[in-house]
Amino acid sequence: MKYVVVWALLVGASSASLAAAVPAEIARQLPRGYSVINSAPATVGRRKFYLVALRSREEQDSRSYLGNPGRALARPLIIYERTPRVVTQVGRNDYVIDRAGDAGLAGNGCDPFGDRKIAVKGSYFTVENGISCGAHWTDYVTFRFDPRLGYVFDNSRFESRKLNPSDASKSKALISDAPHIRRGSALRPVPFAKWRPR
Repeated sequence: MKYVVVWALLVGASSASLAAAVPAEIARQLPRGYSVINSAPATVGRRKFYLVALRSREEQDSRSYLGNPGRALARPLIIYERTPRVVTQVGRNDYVIDRAGDAGLAGNGCDPFGDRKIAVKGSYFTVENGISCGAHWTDYVTFRFDPRLGYVFDNSRFESRKLNPSDASKSKALISDAPHIRRGSALRPVPFAKWRPR
């Protein structure tokens, strides 16, 4: 199944996917007022990309948005392509990375992109959002490279966990709800920039 790609990506993610530094030619193109919170290089055949996650410099403390998520600022994910002569922005999406106020519970102090995970493997990349305080959930969104369209939506997998009602001494503290899986359409692929969460 396609969503298995998500798990393979996260297990096989290199340490480079956690680096926040970007090459100087990309840093010069970043939108004003934003700083890098994560970046990951991606290579598909001979094409080279950089995935850059940003946060507004006005976002000082994610706790200031709890209870009022409408005030939280977007965290853009921008794709740059590097050729021998130039680096060009080829995609931007302000909805893939959850905002500071998107944890779902007012006052829980969790940032859903606090672990800053972007995993790259081959022609796929996955962004992980999730929290594990008060509520427990993870949301993986995976894109794949299409030679005609660039990166397109491949699948998403949302899982939540809840306290186990069992009193058995060897039972797990948390049990998983059934995962919600959404798959992209091969006939009508959704480009990276146009993807929106449901």
